[in-house]
Amino acid sequence: MTTKQKVITLQVIAAVYIIGSTIYNNLDGIDWLSTTTGMLGLIGNMFLVWKSKTTFAFNMTNNVLGFVLNFQNRFFAEVGMNVWYFVTQLFKGIPYFKTNTDETGEVITDGVTDKKALAKQVTIGFMAMGLFSLLLKGNMVFLDSLQNGVAIAAQNRNMDGKADGWLLWIASNLINIVVWGWVGNWVMVGSFIAYAINAYAGYLNWSE
Repeated sequence: MTTKQKVITLQVIAAVYIIGSTIYNNLDGIDWLSTTTGMLGLIGNMFLVWKSKTTFAFNMTNNVLGFVLNFQNRFFAEVGMNVWYFVTQLFKGIPYFKTNTDETGEVITDGVTDKKALAKQVTIGFMAMGLFSLLLKGNMVFLDSLQNGVAIAAQNRNMDGKADGWLLWIASNLINIVVWGWVGNWVMVGSFIAYAINAYAGYLNWSE
């Protein structure tokens, strides 16, 4: 099986899973905010896997809805992260995707993993978001801040065309599964399982 076939297969699995999970968890009434947020995030990240500029329309809308959803649940580190995602896409991701393309027009990505850079960015992000969440007396401060420390590094790496950002997204999504399971939002749990599957597909495609 080629890398392209593996990526397509993983994305089909992710899409089928999130649709099935969403239907099952909305049998007693539709949670429109969680459902829309989850779907937009997966669609946007699927486009990102294929290095498509269309990713920004979906992901930046997802960031706005995610801001509202996380604020409602008092995950203040996540609230800050949705602002961070939006700003880094606007000022880093969009410019990178416009100016770093090959002769075929495909966005150029780097498959080399820089462990020192990843560790430094995760640590800074964890400390910054932990302080932010503590000051606002958020819920699950340690896990929420750890997830966001990982996500800060993941976002930085992806917006600079680095494939190793996808590995951090896998870790971030796994932590999010625990966080949203704790508050009983199974729509979001299903979404992050699908995101983790898609992140692996992203790593395969970007590191080729």
